[in-house]
Amino acid sequence: MKSLVTHLESTYPVTIARHQPRLKLHECYSKSSKFIVLVDAATNATTGPADLFSALGIVNYLVVPLHVPTRGARWNGTELPVGRLYTKNQYSQQKYEYDIGEHQSSTVRRYFPDKLGNVHRYRFYVIGQFEFPYLIHLPRKNRTSGLLVEALHRLIVRKLNGTMSVVSYTIVPSGRSEFDVTFSLTKFRAHFMHDFTLMERGGSCLLCPFHTERDFLRHLLKPFSLGIWLVLGTVLAVCRLLSRLFPAQFQGNLVEMVFFGTGVPHRQPFPTRIVSFAAALLVFFLSEAYNAKIISLMSLAKYYERPETVQELNQSSLLIANTLEPVALLAEQLPGKVLSAKRASQIYREKGDAMFNEYCTLSQCHFAMLAATDVEGERGYKQYVLREHVLETMLTLQLATHSPFHQTFVEFLLRYFENGTWMHRVDGLRSELTSMAETMVAQFARVVFHFDDLFCIWVLIMVGWLLSLVCFIGELLVALLREKRAVLLGKCLRRKK
Repeated sequence: MKSLVTHLESTYPVTIARHQPRLKLHECYSKSSKFIVLVDAATNATTGPADLFSALGIVNYLVVPLHVPTRGARWNGTELPVGRLYTKNQYSQQKYEYDIGEHQSSTVRRYFPDKLGNVHRYRFYVIGQFEFPYLIHLPRKNRTSGLLVEALHRLIVRKLNGTMSVVSYTIVPSGRSEFDVTFSLTKFRAHFMHDFTLMERGGSCLLCPFHTERDFLRHLLKPFSLGIWLVLGTVLAVCRLLSRLFPAQFQGNLVEMVFFGTGVPHRQPFPTRIVSFAAALLVFFLSEAYNAKIISLMSLAKYYERPETVQELNQSSLLIANTLEPVALLAEQLPGKVLSAKRASQIYREKGDAMFNEYCTLSQCHFAMLAATDVEGERGYKQYVLREHVLETMLTLQLATHSPFHQTFVEFLLRYFENGTWMHRVDGLRSELTSMAETMVAQFARVVFHFDDLFCIWVLIMVGWLLSLVCFIGELLVALLREKRAVLLGKCLRRKK
C-alpha cells in the first residue's frame, strides 16, 4: 500500500474526473471489479468519491486520501502522508475506515466488505411486459403475480433484505435514472447490457374457431351408396321372383315378411323360413353398419377441421385475420394464409366479434389460453389454441445500466433453475391454465354420444310418422277414388239397362 503513494505527481488526483466517461462506457471492467482510488485530502473533503462510485454502481472500492502539497510548494520526493482509508456502503450509509499502519497483505479482503448482502430495504422497481406464467396482472386484486415475481421476491426480499414494486407505467420513478429490473423489454446498450436470457422462450399463439353443432339430419337422410342400393334391389327382386316361380314353397309375401315382419314365420314352409332368415340377417347387418356409421359421424372431428400444428393449419382451409398484432413475420411463415390488416379490419367492421367464429387470430399465448377457457361459448364463438408457437421470442431480464446486482441475479436465477424449482413452477402454472383450456379437447378424440344426441331417434320416428301419414292419406284418397269410380260405373250400367 505504501508503494502506491510513493513518487506520485501532484496532478494525479485529477485523473478521475478526466477519465470519468470511461467509467460509464468502458467495456473492459465489470461492476464487481475492485478499485483503489487515490485522492488528495482537499478533494476528498469537498467532492466525495463515494457519491461518484454510488452513481456508477461500483461497490468494491477503497479511497486512499493523500496529503498532496499545494500548488507552488516544493515536494522533497519523500513519501506522501496518507489519511485513513475508507469505503462506504451506499445502502446502509455505513462508512468503513481503516488505518494504513495496520495493513497486512493477508487481510486485503477486509477493505472490500460485502455491501450487497443486505441492501437495507432498498426498493427495486420492476417493469415488464405481461407474459404468462412469468408476469401476470391481476386487476381484481390490483397486483402482479407470476413465476418471475416469485423468484425476484425470494431474491430481493428474503435474501437481500430489500423491497420490490412491480409497476405497469413507463414513467421512471423520481430519483432514478431508469428501472432497476426490466423484463421482456430489452434495450440495446453499447456497454453494460446487464441482461439475462431465460432458458425457455415465449411468443404468440394462434386462436382458431371450432364448433360443436352437429348436423344429424344430413347423415340420417343421406342416400345410400350405389352398392347398397344394388344389394337392396337384388333382395327385393329375388323375393318377388321366388314368390312367382315357387308359389307353393313361398306362399306369403317375402318382402313384407323380411322388411315389415308380417305373417307367422314358424308356420311358413321350410324354404320360406330359410330365405326370410337369410334376408333378415342381411338387413340386420346392414342396419347395424348404418347405425355405427351414424354414431361415428357424431364425433366432432368428422364435422369440422381442427388443425393442431402450424403444418396442419397450412394445409387446412382456415385463414388468419388479425387487426391488432403485427403479422408481417407470420405472413412469411404461412404464405397465403394471412389476410392483410386492411382486409381484416374490413371484415371486423362487417361482422364484429362474429369474425372470430370463422377466422383464426394471433394473440399472446397467455391471453390465448384465457380466451380458450370460454368453452361454453358465452361470447358467441368458441376458440382453441394451436399447440405450437407461431412467433417465438426470447425472454430477457435486464438490469439498470449501472446496477451492481447483475452477477447476484445471474447466480441466483441459475441456481433457481438448476435445482428444478423454476421448471416445476412453470409446468404447474401452465398445466393449470391448459387444463381449463382443454376441457372440450377430448370430444375431438373420441366418439361423442350424449343423452341429448338421442333426438336423432326422434327425428327418425317423426320422419317415419310423416311418411306413414302420407301413405295413409294416399291410401284413403285411392280408396275414395275407387269407391267413387265404382259408383259412377254402377250408375252407367243401370242407365244402359
